[in-house]
Amino acid sequence: MAVTSDNIRDVLNRPRGLNEGTISELITIRTNEVNKVARGTSYNVSSAPSTDLKEGAIKMLVALDCLNILIDTVPSYYSEDMQRVYDRRFQQQILTFQQRADEALALITDKGTATFATGSSKTRLA
Repeated sequence: MAVTSDNIRDVLNRPRGLNEGTISELITIRTNEVNKVARGTSYNVSSAPSTDLKEGAIKMLVALDCLNILIDTVPSYYSEDMQRVYDRRFQQQILTFQQRADEALALITDKGTATFATGSSKTRLA
């Protein structure tokens, strides 16, 4: 299953103001980023992240990007009375999606893990 614009719209509860082209470009950009930082199979085949984990990270990152765009476009789509409500709602969602995106990226990257170590140690060689 690939990440689609409909997936992103569903995650965000289909808000007004999201352009199809923008979502597609963000998906492309974030897919490249996730593929770049994901663990490879060079060291251990079993440690490579699954496609589902990568797609989850892409969805969270694209949703976060879309929320940032929505905040900028709120005045275009909502009345002045509703702007404050949606602005607060989007700000709260940004915090939540930022946390989820960080967790999703941590699942697929080498951050915090050691694949090998370099350095010297004292030995008892005679």
